[in-house]
Amino acid sequence: MPNKAVSTSIQKTSYFRWNSDLRWRPCYAVLKANILFAFSKQDDPEPPFLILIIEDCFIELCDENKLGKDFTFEIKYKTTGRSYIFAAEDFKTLERWVSLLTITPIDYMLLSKQSFAEQIERAQNSEEGESGK
Repeated sequence: MPNKAVSTSIQKTSYFRWNSDLRWRPCYAVLKANILFAFSKQDDPEPPFLILIIEDCFIELCDENKLGKDFTFEIKYKTTGRSYIFAAEDFKTLERWVSLLTITPIDYMLLSKQSFAEQIERAQNSEEGESGK
């Protein structure tokens, strides 16, 4: 059920790595709507060190053998080519991150709008079919 997935924010400790940086550093990442915030630690009073708007990008699983870290995924921007690599603690968390990042609220609203229009069209066609009998 996409609605539940999209309306739920995910807040997890994760490991983060810049595309050009070979070091992994722990971070606390929070996804709110289509914005990903990365903090140094969970209750960090400092502003996030990274804010990503999850638009015009794609989410891919990474080759764990090349990266030396399990449960990794990449956020790669289509226009800039810039990428950010994260690692989840386990497979279930990886699945949840990828699922939520793949269907952002904006995408969900567009899908909902399209689905609603299709439902209206089906209802109108059904009414026309019944009145033509």
